[in-house]
Amino acid sequence: LKIISNNNQIAEEQYNQTSSTIFPDISLTANSKKIDIEKAIGYTIKDYTTETASLTITQPIFRLYFFDELNKAESQIKKSNVNLSGQKKDLLIKSAELYFSLINLKNNVSVSKIKQKIMSKKFKNAITLFASGLITDIELSNHENNLNLANIEMEIAEDQLALSKQDIYIFTGREIFDIQNLNTEVNIPLNIYEKESLFLQAIKTEENIKMAEYDIEITESEMKSNRSKHYPTIDLVASYDYTDSSSGGRFGSNTTESSTLGVSLNIPIYQGGYQSSKVNESRYVFENAKINFDQLKRNMQKDITDTVNQHDLLKKLIVVKKDYYKNSNDNYLTVKKGFMLGAYSDIQVQEAEYQLVQSKNELIKVTLDYLLIDLRLKKYSSELNVKNIESINQLLVW
Repeated sequence: LKIISNNNQIAEEQYNQTSSTIFPDISLTANSKKIDIEKAIGYTIKDYTTETASLTITQPIFRLYFFDELNKAESQIKKSNVNLSGQKKDLLIKSAELYFSLINLKNNVSVSKIKQKIMSKKFKNAITLFASGLITDIELSNHENNLNLANIEMEIAEDQLALSKQDIYIFTGREIFDIQNLNTEVNIPLNIYEKESLFLQAIKTEENIKMAEYDIEITESEMKSNRSKHYPTIDLVASYDYTDSSSGGRFGSNTTESSTLGVSLNIPIYQGGYQSSKVNESRYVFENAKINFDQLKRNMQKDITDTVNQHDLLKKLIVVKKDYYKNSNDNYLTVKKGFMLGAYSDIQVQEAEYQLVQSKNELIKVTLDYLLIDLRLKKYSSELNVKNIESINQLLVW
């Protein structure tokens, strides 16, 4: 964001540089020279000093390309402002994406630990059964393999969580220790988007589209500017010159003061084809900008269609996962109660708990995916702001 902000300042400075070319150019040149005569033939010249001073003022009068360059600089500032706004919105989405990933990976670690405990318990029971001759060595080996796989899965989940924390550190410059989770008891607001109206809105306000439009303006101004450089330029030139030579020179001691005022006309005639080549180059760049704009609109329409479809699908999945979570919770309570009555074993209780935690994690993941998709659609509709992140924070619990 700091880099984009600096680029914004660069664009403003480039505008200042362009606008300054219409102001007078004032220069002062002063020289002091001491001449030592080593040899002179035909006339006598002694060592002498010469001091000169010249003040020159050049005022541009006619620069046809100036206005095109100014338009280009203005468009660059507008594009930079839009880019800065878009980057801020992208940061909102990126922050949510990274934190949601953190939540999901933390939940994966939790469910992996439960699975590891179940497999460990089953393997210990299998050892007892094998010692009693109730199961074969192949069955015992299968339980051992399942435990080893569960241990590996837990290590992978922990490594992924550690990497996700590193992503947060790279993004924010701060380490994160405590991680919130989604409150599954809160009702998530389910929004509705219409593809065609969303696309029409995005065409007017979406940052990438607006930047592509400014690219067309910038390249068109560049092309016009290069064409205008074929035309003459007119400058008003004024100068004041002062010369003071000490005695010893050819004409002895003398002081000269002079001033000039005139108009300078420069007519470009031949530059080896350089400017014509610049015109052709800028025309191709202009055409590419228009092609890129059209392609960007088509890609955006496809992305909006795909994103809205995912949004609608995730809304349906949330309903299904809620029911699945509710059923898993009812099953866990039943098995836990049955365990107290001796109807279920401790492993069956752990398996029911594993099923419950897994179903809860699936509900959380689907909901977080929905919230992230919703943020992306809000960016297209120009509704995305910090308040959207604050509302998501209210859905999280420790």
